[in-house]
Amino acid sequence: MDIVCNFKKCRRALSNHAWVTTCSHAFCVEHGKSEFKRNAENSLNCPACGTELRDKFDVIQADLKPGEIFRSIVLAGMRPDTIMDIAMRAMSFWSYQVEQETLYQESMAKHAREKLQCMEEINTLNLQKLKAELETCKRKISSMQTEFNNKRKQAEDLTARLEEKSRKLQKLTFQLEAQKRKDIRVGNFEAVSKPNQETCMDISDLVGQRAASEAFVFRPVLETHESPVNAICSPKTPMFDFCKINKKRQNQPSHFKFRPNKS
Repeated sequence: MDIVCNFKKCRRALSNHAWVTTCSHAFCVEHGKSEFKRNAENSLNCPACGTELRDKFDVIQADLKPGEIFRSIVLAGMRPDTIMDIAMRAMSFWSYQVEQETLYQESMAKHAREKLQCMEEINTLNLQKLKAELETCKRKISSMQTEFNNKRKQAEDLTARLEEKSRKLQKLTFQLEAQKRKDIRVGNFEAVSKPNQETCMDISDLVGQRAASEAFVFRPVLETHESPVNAICSPKTPMFDFCKINKKRQNQPSHFKFRPNKS
């Protein structure tokens, strides 16, 4: 297991070189160079815990993979108790880094579990809401289906009534056409039979020929054997000889003719 950069936004694994502090924190080369710019006038602060680093050896750049020569001479000449003290300090640094990483991972896991629980609660609420909406939609669909069936039944009834009305209208139309044809035949019959009937006498020409002082009056007179010249008739009506017609009815009152008399 490799230690990681203790910078909050980095968390990069450290394998070759690292900046280490006396407060048991390690940082990558990139963030170490940017954070640990020592000046003679001010001291440094640990980016992880904020501990003030005043001494020259409070922060150094360490080689995490030293060579064989360095390993053979780095502790050469030191007393065993010193070597053990250095080793114990190094093991303490490593244990602290492992412990911090473990705590960090546990914290992340706890946060993830809390977030998961919160999301599960939200999902449960959303699921209940969706179920309620689904039930509402099902009731609406059932209501709309019932309404649709009623409307369809009404449409079928209206269609049947419309067909019945159409049949009645068609029947009345046929009757009207038959009546029209019948009226046309009656009118043609009357038009044909009218010329054979005796028309009224048109006396417009006689009125125009009379004197201005004469009063034109028609009076019925008894039929005589006078000349037919005195017989008056309409210019548009043919002359009828009533004497010939009434030969068989000598003893009966004769028919009347109209002739103008001076009043």
